[in-house]
Amino acid sequence: MDSTNKRSRDEFEQDNQFAPEQDNFEFKRQHIDPAQELINNICKDIRRLGETGDIENLIADTNYISNPIVAEFEKIDSLRNSILSTIYALIIEQPHKINAIANLVLICNAKNFVVAKYVVEYLHSKIQSLLESAEGAVFNNIKNVLKFFSTISPIIEDNGVIQIFKQFLNYAIDLQKDDESRNGVAQEIYYNVLIAIPYLLSNDKSPESKNNVNELIQLASSFKIVNQERSILLPFDSRLKNFELPYIPKQMVDLILPALLKLQEKEWDFELFLDYKPILDPVIESSLASNTISTDLVKHKLPQFSLPEGPFTKLDSIDKLWQENPRYLFQVYNNTTEYETVPPIESYFGLFFKDIAFDILTNLSFNKNETAIELSILDMFFDRKLFTSPGTSIDQLNEIHENNKSGENNPPLSTWKIEDVAVESILTMIFQLPNPLEMEMYYYSVLISCCRESPESIAPVFGRAIRYFYNNLESLDYELKIRFLDWMSIQLSNFEFSWKWEEWVHDSVQFKNLKFHPKKNFIKNLIAKEIRLSNKKRIRDSFVDMVGEQIVNLDEFYQYLDISLVPDVGSFIIDYDIALYGGSDEEIKNAYEEKQQQLSAKSNPSSQEELFFNFTNSQLPFHEVGSRVYDFILTHWKSNTEFNELYKSILADVDVPNRERFAINLILQTYAYIGSRSIYSVVSIFSRDINKLKFLSGAPIDYVGEEAQFEDLHLTEEQKENRQNWIIESIFRIWVHQPQVVFLIMEYLIEFGVINPKYLLSKSLESHLIIDNVSCMESINRILSNSQSKELVLQLFTGIIDNMNTLDMDKEKIVQIDQVDETNYAEVDKQWLFYEYLGLLKSYFRKYLTKSVDYTDEVKEIFQQLQNTPAKEETLSWFN
Repeated sequence: MDSTNKRSRDEFEQDNQFAPEQDNFEFKRQHIDPAQELINNICKDIRRLGETGDIENLIADTNYISNPIVAEFEKIDSLRNSILSTIYALIIEQPHKINAIANLVLICNAKNFVVAKYVVEYLHSKIQSLLESAEGAVFNNIKNVLKFFSTISPIIEDNGVIQIFKQFLNYAIDLQKDDESRNGVAQEIYYNVLIAIPYLLSNDKSPESKNNVNELIQLASSFKIVNQERSILLPFDSRLKNFELPYIPKQMVDLILPALLKLQEKEWDFELFLDYKPILDPVIESSLASNTISTDLVKHKLPQFSLPEGPFTKLDSIDKLWQENPRYLFQVYNNTTEYETVPPIESYFGLFFKDIAFDILTNLSFNKNETAIELSILDMFFDRKLFTSPGTSIDQLNEIHENNKSGENNPPLSTWKIEDVAVESILTMIFQLPNPLEMEMYYYSVLISCCRESPESIAPVFGRAIRYFYNNLESLDYELKIRFLDWMSIQLSNFEFSWKWEEWVHDSVQFKNLKFHPKKNFIKNLIAKEIRLSNKKRIRDSFVDMVGEQIVNLDEFYQYLDISLVPDVGSFIIDYDIALYGGSDEEIKNAYEEKQQQLSAKSNPSSQEELFFNFTNSQLPFHEVGSRVYDFILTHWKSNTEFNELYKSILADVDVPNRERFAINLILQTYAYIGSRSIYSVVSIFSRDINKLKFLSGAPIDYVGEEAQFEDLHLTEEQKENRQNWIIESIFRIWVHQPQVVFLIMEYLIEFGVINPKYLLSKSLESHLIIDNVSCMESINRILSNSQSKELVLQLFTGIIDNMNTLDMDKEKIVQIDQVDETNYAEVDKQWLFYEYLGLLKSYFRKYLTKSVDYTDEVKEIFQQLQNTPAKEETLSWFN
């Protein structure tokens, strides 16, 4: 069969990072036991089945591989066990190879039926073990074994596979029928059985087989689908109908039966699986003819299973997704072109390829490079007409589409791209709500691996996805905006920070007077994250466009290179230090201007050089005290008694408006300045003197051994609160130009017990920093996650509601988001801030209001305080 748009793994790996490294040195070959070498070779060959992309060669290779299996299967226990475990692993981890593995079993069965008998019994026992343990990805794994059993149904006696399908369908129906609420496990079993049904026709399209499939469809129609709409899980939000959604998300369970009914309407005449039969059947017939034991095809028993009663409390992975929430499908590509670049999700093909891609991503997560390979060669294992050639550009697809419309292509050619299927599937898992199955970094790494495999073909696919998300930032769920920000920052950092920034110039200019518009905020925080991963000069150099043959600097984005926590750092530092020192303003201003001149002489100053540390400046008062503190802290170790004396001497030697605040700022800023070489340095110096810092903050001190105790300062609660806030302010002051350093230091001070996280949370809600600055939000998320504190969560919800109320919106009307112009930007910014807080509230509600918490009523009471009635009704609906 012609396979011009297929490529083998060897072709795929050629000249890319997945290619095996060639050793430059020759080593003596280590002696390997012949039996073990045979096992290694056979299992490797099994793993590579189907990767040639050519049916005739595949069957020839499979026939060749079957010979040593048939010859040694009963003789070598370790070989038999290895083959069985390899087959099972491939079925679960790489389900696109199921048909190729089935070919091997069918050929082996014709040569020595014992091989197939063992395979059937082994897989049956694996399913039964899964059911008895009811732990892990039970039903998702069973689905793939059902697919495999379907492909070898010609060698299963008495319609055994059909009976198992019916058993599981009836099981799902019984689980759901008496339950008025959605039973997630029942829905998963129902979906998994239906997604596997067409495999029954992959090797047997007889009228009898089609009748059996029709019976299954009839049985499936009696399953009661209980819809549970969860708006809180939707990837896009209309902002109380301010925006149209890019699409209406659909639940997977609603789509599968209608998709199969469409196949049934065509009498199951669909081209999905590779047609091995014309080449496979002669090999089987020849093998049977040469079989000295039996020339008849041997069939095997496949008993039904003992099914558990539930409840299922230990399910994990994809099973847990089904169990906990309805599963919505995420869409990226078919919304932006006239034609389809991925199979539509309403179709069986769309559900089919997503199902396989999800399984590869989830079950092969221990090897991201192999995951990327398998996703990228997925099209090789199915009908060659389904997908256009790998690497086909959008311009070429446009031409194919036009020729399809004009009738020049008869029959029409496919515009589906396997790259789009792979990327959309990965993005679906990244944007899974409430939580991705794996750490987001795993999915980002797979995307990077896919791109490095073939940057010219994958990069445009990424570009279309990035534009899709960016164009819909106004309605994209708040938490998903953060994940999009993470993905894009990592993506750019792995590809030399290259992006078509010119596409965003218009938005940056249009929203120049807004602070909280999603697009303006995204651009600013993306650049801030890129600077964290590189440096300002490198990122500045990426702001270019090619106009003809000339490079044009996009200076519109230079403004975002200042990632400081405040809009005017100079005024902030001067005002802060004037309030701290008191006295003459000129000395403080002169010190700042002199430092600015020093920095302006440097082309690319480091963040350490940008620190404005004034306490040892000889032009300012009390520099002798500052130098004494500097030398004290620089010394590797000093006793508590000596530190106590130092602290008292500071209070005695400085004449300032607030001596205690000055002393805390002097000591904390000095610690931060001495450790400014890296975050590890400052954490190291803090960890050395935890009790000294606790003494300053008023936190309880844990004395060790003979350690001298500090004198009791008899601080009131108000005084302790002041001290904690002064410590936070001091770190903000010294590292104001590097937000991520500020918050990392804060997190360590919280971990060390020096400050209470509630004070940092309050600071983050001031000036809406938690919305404005991504470093702040990331830090608060980590703190909340680590503490699991009810008090902090309630404080967070209260603070968000209070901030929304202070915006003073109309209490009864929906807050409308106006088009921005030169006259209304302040009001539009308030409108956007209101909805950004509403999105943030939803994100934290999803994260912390689980079935296990015992403070739902308290949260509901907090939400009742929201003054805007439509928004309040929206938040209260989440509790349903």
